[in-house]
Amino acid sequence: MKIAFLSAFALDANASLINALSKKCDVYFFIEALYEINNFLDKEKLKKTITSGTEVEDLQRFRDFISLDKTYVIKGTRNVDILRKLYISYKINRYIKKINPDVIIIDNYMLTYFVSTLMFRKKMLMIVHDPFLHSGENYVVDRYLRNIHFSLIKHKILLNKNQQNDFIRHYHFDPDHIHTSFLSIYDFLRYHQSDKQVVSSEFNILFFGRISPYKGIRFLLDAFTYLLATGKYPDISLTIAGSGSFDFDIEIYRQYPEIKILNEYIYPEKLANLISQSSVVVCPYIDATQSGVIMSAFAFKKPVIATNVGGLPEMVEDQKTGLIIKPQDSQAIVNAVSTLYDDRNLLEEMSHNIEKTYFSGEKSWEASAEQFLRACEKINK
Repeated sequence: MKIAFLSAFALDANASLINALSKKCDVYFFIEALYEINNFLDKEKLKKTITSGTEVEDLQRFRDFISLDKTYVIKGTRNVDILRKLYISYKINRYIKKINPDVIIIDNYMLTYFVSTLMFRKKMLMIVHDPFLHSGENYVVDRYLRNIHFSLIKHKILLNKNQQNDFIRHYHFDPDHIHTSFLSIYDFLRYHQSDKQVVSSEFNILFFGRISPYKGIRFLLDAFTYLLATGKYPDISLTIAGSGSFDFDIEIYRQYPEIKILNEYIYPEKLANLISQSSVVVCPYIDATQSGVIMSAFAFKKPVIATNVGGLPEMVEDQKTGLIIKPQDSQAIVNAVSTLYDDRNLLEEMSHNIEKTYFSGEKSWEASAEQFLRACEKINK
């Protein structure tokens, strides 16, 4: 089977999925360089509208992981520049027509691939990263483009099962056209790690990712200051790392030397080092779908404390690869952190379980790719 994979973001996840799919079929990968925060590609280094992966400096570290001669990087432009966007879409479609894929997987509803969406929509499988838009991020343009693509592309695949039935009911979709798979570990990040020998003697708690109201960061900060106030955890620290605007006054927390706030875009190398030096990662989300943060943590075998929202309980197995707690509950975070702080054997056992399940077991990329291929086979009948 020949597959064209059209992506506008998520190189961190897609590189691993492309690698797994390529072991079973012929895969051509298109990735847009637009905002560096989306896929860590600097579009200013690109001299052409569409550049072969073999010529893109930022991809060379992955030459043994994905086929760069079947990878194409698009020098993107924003949706507001509609004419330029559609012209680029037309040029991409000329490449796709030459490839003549059996199935096209698309992971976005940008205008980047709109011409191909119109022409090849019956061959398409759309990855729906967010079955329901996050609270505080329900933008008009996003809704409009999303609804257009939902109407054009019949087959869709979610990255968790928890939301499948609600998604079908909400949009009145045919259940036979809604498939599921899952994210696995972000191998991508391990290619960026530099401080491989650094091991901290502290118990480091890490939150990382885009700063947004639905992330529930204040509940984590309040829990951590409570832990400090008890005086029982002398070697504990917390790092908050990510770009975005806080929806509360962050300055009151900056006074604590045990709290490090990196309110900036975190490049892959720095992120890889932050995760590898952490003891546990916390996802205190108020709502969620699935989480690339969890898969990034698992790539370094770090247990995760996550709230019981969206598809997170599918990703973090309670008491085995981390702890699942109530959302919007600082005391629940306190209890979870203290449990892992006091029981380092449990922490180590969770790390071992992550390796067993996600590196080669039932939650590996190979297992995820099999579910993608089953959906592709239905489309290709």
